[in-house]
Amino acid sequence: MTAGPADAVLVAAARKGDKTAFAELVDRHYPLLLTMCRRAVIDPHMAGDAAQEAVLDAMLGIDRLRDPDRFGPWLAGIGLNVCRRMLHRRIRAGWSLDAMLDAGWTAEPVDPGAGPDELTVAAHLVAVVRTAVRALPPGQQAAATLYYLDGLTCGEVAEHLGTSVGAVKARLHKARATLRRQLAPGWKEPAIMSTTDQLPMSMRIRDVRATEQAAERRHVVVLTTDDGTQNLMIWIGSAEALALARTLEGVQLPRPSVYHLTAALLQAAGRRLAETRITALTDQVIYAQTVLDDGAVVDARPSDALNLALLADAPIHVDPAVLQADQRADDHEDPTDYPMDARAILNAAT
Repeated sequence: MTAGPADAVLVAAARKGDKTAFAELVDRHYPLLLTMCRRAVIDPHMAGDAAQEAVLDAMLGIDRLRDPDRFGPWLAGIGLNVCRRMLHRRIRAGWSLDAMLDAGWTAEPVDPGAGPDELTVAAHLVAVVRTAVRALPPGQQAAATLYYLDGLTCGEVAEHLGTSVGAVKARLHKARATLRRQLAPGWKEPAIMSTTDQLPMSMRIRDVRATEQAAERRHVVVLTTDDGTQNLMIWIGSAEALALARTLEGVQLPRPSVYHLTAALLQAAGRRLAETRITALTDQVIYAQTVLDDGAVVDARPSDALNLALLADAPIHVDPAVLQADQRADDHEDPTDYPMDARAILNAAT
């Protein structure tokens, strides 16, 4: 099997206007994008629309990609943001635009499952965005109002404004850039989704730790959020903990471990690990999945999935419900309960 050009090479070409290069990037990473969108919004039609919008956003914003080698995760992240925006629009879709634009608008939700808290936060969201939208140039203001506040599709907006779909998408892109600059410094978009709709949280492996008692030693891997404010500790076996410690400390083995072998087999097959998911916590058992770049999903033990993610430098996404359940658990522990870090685990193994 002959591998195609590296992502970084294709990104460089796409930035110079090479449409074929961008199409190859999309073909390569679209399965993962669609899988992420389907998981986020459930509705397959909405997921397809979200994936297509994400591709458009990526094409228009490819110059913002900081690491060209990570086009796939970047595209998937755009897809999740689009899904979040669509879920917000779904809550607002039944509201009267005319009433909303008046000083004292009232909500008329079409979804009977939307509770008072959701509607209150959504009202705040609309009020803040409405003010920013009114400051946009006329063409962008009209497109953004119809698309984001009234929930029309790009085709419907184009018909309403008497222009093309491409022109509408260009206006929306410019409007998003302006709104991002205006809203990002002082306003954080409220989370208006229920727990089951929340999008996965990005986490990384902070350390692998163990208790000091050799006879009854217990091991955990510690995941932390990007801002370091939340931790998730997962019990793992001694062999898996040692493998993580070796990778974290950069220890080279004379012969490949089973995780190195798995990574090598994936590479030989022209595949790579796209992400590791921590999906559920049930009866004190944590469940995980590995996701390949073609969208294939494989159930795995967390210890194995995390070892592969660390070797492949793949993103780790945790269902927020897992973190919430872990925080509520009666036996919730802290990393300080496990004094031995990765280096100490290695020293104890020699």
